[in-house]
Amino acid sequence: MSRRRNQPEQSEEISGEETEPKTKRSGFDSFRENIEAIVVAIILAVFVRHFVVEAFEIPTGSMAPTLFGMHVQVESPNTGRTFEVGVPSNSSSGQLRISFPNHAVCAEECPAEGCGLKLHARAPGGALFGETPARLPARVRVARLPARVRVECQSCSNQWEASKDSFKVTMATLRLMRCPLTGHIWEHVIEDSARGGGNKILVNKFAYDLGEPRRWDVIVFAFDQWKNYIKRLVGLPGEKINLINGDVYVNGKIERKPEHPYIQDILWKKISDSSVVEGGLSPVRAWKEPGGKGVPAWQELADGRWSLNSSKSAEPALLEYQRALDNYIPYNSLAGRPHGSHSVGDVKLSFTATPTTAGGWIGAEIRDGDWTFQLRLPTGKPAPGRPAVIERVVNEPRSDVKNPRKLRHPGAPVFQEKEGISLELNTGSRIEIVNCDDCLVVRLDSEEIFSIKEAEGYISVPDVDNPPPKADDSQYYLRLLGSRVDANVEAIELHQDNYYTNDGAGHSHSIQLEQDRFFALGDNSPSSSDGRVWGSVPANNMLGKALLVFWPGLPGNFQLRFIR
Repeated sequence: MSRRRNQPEQSEEISGEETEPKTKRSGFDSFRENIEAIVVAIILAVFVRHFVVEAFEIPTGSMAPTLFGMHVQVESPNTGRTFEVGVPSNSSSGQLRISFPNHAVCAEECPAEGCGLKLHARAPGGALFGETPARLPARVRVARLPARVRVECQSCSNQWEASKDSFKVTMATLRLMRCPLTGHIWEHVIEDSARGGGNKILVNKFAYDLGEPRRWDVIVFAFDQWKNYIKRLVGLPGEKINLINGDVYVNGKIERKPEHPYIQDILWKKISDSSVVEGGLSPVRAWKEPGGKGVPAWQELADGRWSLNSSKSAEPALLEYQRALDNYIPYNSLAGRPHGSHSVGDVKLSFTATPTTAGGWIGAEIRDGDWTFQLRLPTGKPAPGRPAVIERVVNEPRSDVKNPRKLRHPGAPVFQEKEGISLELNTGSRIEIVNCDDCLVVRLDSEEIFSIKEAEGYISVPDVDNPPPKADDSQYYLRLLGSRVDANVEAIELHQDNYYTNDGAGHSHSIQLEQDRFFALGDNSPSSSDGRVWGSVPANNMLGKALLVFWPGLPGNFQLRFIR
């Protein structure tokens, strides 16, 4: 069909000749349109900032490791893994609370095998390089160094001759560090040039106009007339809050974070991983079989795996965790010594077991204060009379290495068993034991097989107004067990739960919240000014819910993520 001239297609009409005369535009018209666009953009930005989302920069490390303030990344010479360390600063002015004077340092990696420390500030004997009674400037000290300089590693104490050319002058501070995975302690050179700013976050200011604040939210609120705070919400209006042994109690009952799995996942802190290759610098091995006569049943292999050979022995074989179970937070290393002040019993232990013989069992034992739980999983095909078992057993001091097949606890027996559950031969099975907030959960290959809570008798603090005395270090331990079985055990990982301290708090026992009042804590409890000191937060002061971290998002320091 031919196309009629008086009915052109739309595309031809648009691209054809203009039917109306073109209006001549003045320079003022273009200027006015640009100004209008800018004004509209500003109005929209102000509207979004005021009513929807707003950007904040985290000034301090009170929420670490969930959110970072000003910090540096430190590499452990024992593992090569990096971790974040906060730089103490004034939350209002941003002024540093530590100094970075000039230091002469050797930038030559320690040549000792297994040590990767890259900066050294001390010569043998402990003196700073080129240090003189006159306290000459660092650059002058470096210029006066001989061609070859004796260096002592601040990590492994190895000594060697370094070239003068490997020295530099840098603004730095020297601090003791503790490797979060191995416990190795060394003196680290923290350069001012390595310092980075705090996380930049977006806050959803509309969240609490549409819904009510929820426990464990990360909230932003105004507490006084000139400063905003960011903390984790733990107490709701009308509730009575107690902090006991690192846990949160609400109205006399422990508040369990596992009901919010993503919250618990964020708050777990990994403190040991047998898959991470260590340089051998830590004076204490992570796992060790208690001393005894004869050939050990547990033998550590070069790749971090353990070989268990106890199929011909009537005595169960025991492997015990040796390192500290304290509430040390690596982020706080620049502010204090690398030691925790509280023992932590809330842990997650996971490992992969591959049995090669049937008829025995593999398991674990966790002691948390007055509570000792023992898990036993049979090996081979399931058989009647050989159930999987979890039970509370009698307590014993850590130094007592008697037969670990102890009697059931006589006071408040906790016992569960299930038929048809076993570890398949020559197949790796992932076992996870979680003891957290008076709740014990056992998973086999991600499937929950045991759960012990208050209903099953697990109540560690029956009276929050009169809590039991703090347990000593001997009342916290972890063990792997095996009886009449040969197996390989690998990928042994250990996590600790967040520990909310009550040291020096204004509310040493409890705080009763009024209506329209909330209670908030920092995740970095030892280094947080929060509700423990200044009390509750009025509902009118709530500004919104922390949404996501949008900076830094660099390839080597990628932290873009939603905030949980």
